[in-house]
Amino acid sequence: MTEREVVRDLARRYADIAFSAESFEKAANWGRLNALDASARPPIILDQLPWHEFAGYEDLKCVCADPFLRGLESYFRSELFRIRHFGADLVLPPFYPLGKVYDDTGCGVSTVTQDESDHAGAQTHLYVDQLPDEESLSKLKNRVITAHPEETARRKAAVEEVIGDLMEVRPTGTVIWAAIWDRITFWKGAEACLYAVIDEPEFVHAMMKRFLEIEMDAIDQLEAQNLLAAGPGIKCHCVETYVDEDRFRAIDQNHIRTQDCWIAGAAQIFSEISPAMHDEFEIEYMKPLYDRFGWVNYGCCEPLSQKIDIIRRMKTVRSISASPWTKVDMQAEAMGGDFVMLRKPNPAHIRSGSPDVDAVKKEIRETLRACRRNGTPVAFVLKDITTVNSRAEGLGEWADLVRAEIENS
Repeated sequence: MTEREVVRDLARRYADIAFSAESFEKAANWGRLNALDASARPPIILDQLPWHEFAGYEDLKCVCADPFLRGLESYFRSELFRIRHFGADLVLPPFYPLGKVYDDTGCGVSTVTQDESDHAGAQTHLYVDQLPDEESLSKLKNRVITAHPEETARRKAAVEEVIGDLMEVRPTGTVIWAAIWDRITFWKGAEACLYAVIDEPEFVHAMMKRFLEIEMDAIDQLEAQNLLAAGPGIKCHCVETYVDEDRFRAIDQNHIRTQDCWIAGAAQIFSEISPAMHDEFEIEYMKPLYDRFGWVNYGCCEPLSQKIDIIRRMKTVRSISASPWTKVDMQAEAMGGDFVMLRKPNPAHIRSGSPDVDAVKKEIRETLRACRRNGTPVAFVLKDITTVNSRAEGLGEWADLVRAEIENS
């Protein structure tokens, strides 16, 4: 089999799944959930995986030597691997998503880590504060975003020559991760950020005002150059974005507007900050940005049980994270049926490669009871998975366990 035939064979297998009745039903169920239908079956998704631990699996091993064909092969192998071992409610888009080509100059600052020579192989870092005072804000520049449609068209034609008869090759833009405080944490360091909101509130206000200006301008540029992503088959912070609403189905791929799009964001460094300070230094600034978008997926690892009232100030929030540290009863009661709860179960319960059955059942049952009592639509999103002891099958076992709890509860 030639390398081109290898890619085409994988693409056919991918297309068979993407265009299957099961796939369309999964998409429809996500649509019902995201339209706040509490009767929708709670979907299950697994993402942010330790792919390096799966290197020994035969079905992930690429054989193409040609770099272009190898890139296509890698995409199809990884997606088919997910479906085979832990597909759950993952929906394969019925097209090949080709990233649009563009440049982004950045905003003038970058991450600088402290000396790590004594910590070889460390997975954590200490950062040098790049924004220590108001004077340092002069470093910040508006981003300049430049689309390269000719290069995008060239790449599209090249992919179509290989698989164009099997599926659409669709140029796709970007889904915005608007977690400004996550970026600031890399540029200042966590400790400096937390001290700043207490000791230097006026500086923090000036910094946030400038970052909001930069982000709003960047979004204007992305929208003007049709570099945003929206519509069926697009994911936003790990989850499917299907919505059973007319405005979602009417999206014009040739002119995608912010109001057509999902956006995701968080302020994870504010995990232990009071609701009042979270509101003052995050929500107050991010509200006008998020309000431009059709749907907002808010939150990540930070517990938000006591902050639902301030999140409500952002008018287009549709789903809210419920991390492993969430007080799920409190959060479901505060959310009611107004938002989708994205329940993030504890990935430590799968670290051995097999699910801790009792712990998983307890976590899932607690969530289902809370959400059903309050009419809260819910999805289960297992993510931030550091290790599964190199055993991908354990992820499928976890998903099967969760599905059984949903069906039997």
